[in-house]
Order: sequence, then structure tokens, then C-alpha cells
Amino acid sequence: MQMKLDQWCEFLSIDGDVLDTLKEFLPLIEANIDQILDVLYARLKASSVSARAFGNEDTLVRARRSQKDHWLKHVFAGNFDDDYLSAARRIGRTHHQLGVDLRLYMGAYAIVLSELTGIVQAAISDSRETRLRYMNAVTNVVFMDMGLATYVYYDTMLSHVEEMAHQLNMSLARAGEYRDNETGEHIVRMSRMCEAVALSYGKDERWAEMLRVASPLHDVGKIGVPDSILLKPGRLTSDEMDVMRQHPEIGGDIIPEHPAEVIGMARRIALTHHEKWDGSGYPIGLRGSEIPLEGRIAAICDVYDALISKRPYKQAWSKEEAIGHIVASSGTHFDPDVVRSFLACLSSIDDIQRLYGDPEGKSIHPETGAECC
Repeated sequence: MQMKLDQWCEFLSIDGDVLDTLKEFLPLIEANIDQILDVLYARLKASSVSARAFGNEDTLVRARRSQKDHWLKHVFAGNFDDDYLSAARRIGRTHHQLGVDLRLYMGAYAIVLSELTGIVQAAISDSRETRLRYMNAVTNVVFMDMGLATYVYYDTMLSHVEEMAHQLNMSLARAGEYRDNETGEHIVRMSRMCEAVALSYGKDERWAEMLRVASPLHDVGKIGVPDSILLKPGRLTSDEMDVMRQHPEIGGDIIPEHPAEVIGMARRIALTHHEKWDGSGYPIGLRGSEIPLEGRIAAICDVYDALISKRPYKQAWSKEEAIGHIVASSGTHFDPDVVRSFLACLSSIDDIQRLYGDPEGKSIHPETGAECC
């Protein structure tokens, strides 16, 4: 948000001269702010669109009081500090919560600018240069305020959509996990470990967050494995293992090819998290860097969590035993660089295990004979 404010100030040339101009003419605004708000809220009350958004007179009164405070304390005073950013966030989020149509919101700023123009022309009739200087300053900060609040409005809307998509994603992932031996917490731990390892590897926060969102779907293909194999106690036959090993490709069929980055990442993880660094994995036998980085990271996190988790068919390995296995498999099963990144963030991994451990007494299916790694 601070970056956005700096960008707006630079783009609209809101510099020291503009801020000085605002302070110089603030008394004119203070003397006329109620007149401006009277016109604005008379138009809002007359609009059926705003009536649906604001609901009742009390809501309009609170909105007017908040808007007046925001304009006088920040926008027309040139005070673009942390308090201003908090107010811009609050206004944008409130408008989204109320369902205010953005056309109405932008129209309100147009009304304000129109009223300001009339006030300035009447108050400063003898100097065109002074009028232009003031209107330039006011117009620029009004557009910046509208731009920031609109940015927050859309950011809030997108955040809600992303959260809904993430919950749907987790629900689909749990559908695969609950048919197998895992608890729902496995995918939470595994996905957060993936994020921690990605950051340790040097990937940026956005990429790491996408990995956290995408990785829970790594085993979604198990939805397509028959129960007679998926839930079979004891070891699988060779033919049954061949069927089990189809689940990455089934996952690739379930997750569509799509231009959205996170969906593409989820599909690649589903297809490649059982590939091995030395080429001995499945389903294709990719080797080394042929395996996408997200698949390499998901592989190590999936295996580690499986090893240190207690299941009906096995006791949990100790942390030291599991790390020993990871290190011993560096260069064969796992990418050595990813192993180093994993080891470098073990404190974060430990925190994740503590925060999202399996509840005591959690009922889960017996394991099949398929090996986890």
C-alpha cells in the first residue's frame, strides 16, 4: 500500500509545492465543506443505487461524518501519513462490504470536484493563476484518494475471491486425502512447509505463496484409484502398484490446463511430485532439472511429513531419523539444492509441525501397501 501511495504521488506530481498550496487554501475548504457534503449527500439520497448500498439514514450520517473527517484531516490538508493509509484502507473495505457500486463512488468524486470548482471561482475571482494552482492541487489529491480507495476496494474483492478459491482447493485436496490414509492436517503442514522451503531456496514471496496454495492438490489423483487398492491393508501386488502409480496422471487430468499460474503450478505438482532426481521416479521418469522446481519441493515436504507422522501401519519416525533419510536421499530421490534449502529452514518446519499437528485420537484409514516415498 505504501508503494502504491508513492507511485500515485510521483505520477500526479504531488510534491512540496502542491502540499504547500493545499495548506494555504485549507481554510477555504473548511469554511465550505458542509456545503459540499450537502450537495453530495442530497444526490446520494436521491439515488436508488445508493439507497440499496447504504440502507438507512444512520448509515448515511456515519458515512458523511467519516468522509468529512477524512477530507479535512488528510486529503485537503496534504497529510498523507500512516493514518491516511489506514483511512483509505478502511474506506475502500467499507465500500466493498456495503456493496457500493464503483460508478456511484467515482461519481461522488466528480460531484465534489464540481462543487470545489464553483467555490474556488467565486472565492478567487481576481487571479486566474491562483485558481489554476489551487484546482491543480485539489484535483490531483482527489484523484489519488479515489485511486487508492478503488485499489483497496478491488484488492478486498480479489482477496475474497482468492480465499473462496483456496477453500475450494483445500476441499478438493481433502477429498483425495480422506480416501487415503492421511489426515486433513497433512496437506496443511505439507503446503506450509513447501512455502517455507521455497523462501529458503530464494524464491520470492508471491511464488512461495502460490506454492502453498497449489501444493495441497498433489495427491488429488488418488480420487481415481479404486478403494480395493487405495484402502488395501498390507502390501500391494505389482499390478496393484502399477494402478496406484497412475494417480499423478489422474491428478493431471483432474486439474485442468489453464493460463492461471497457480492452477498450472498445481497441475505440475500433481504430475511430478513422485519423480526422482536420478530419473527413477514415476510416472514419466524425469531426471534432475527436468522436474519442475515446485514438484521437487513438494516431493521432499510430502515425504518428510509422512515419515514423522504416526499412522496405524507405522510409528512416527524421529525428526533425526527423517532428516537422516532426506540427507541420504540427496542426489538420488531429492534435488541436493532443495535438500540444502530444507535443512536451512528446519526451525520453520518445526514450528509448522507444532502448530498443525494431528489431533490426538484422529481416526484415519489403514494404509495401503504403497510406500510413501
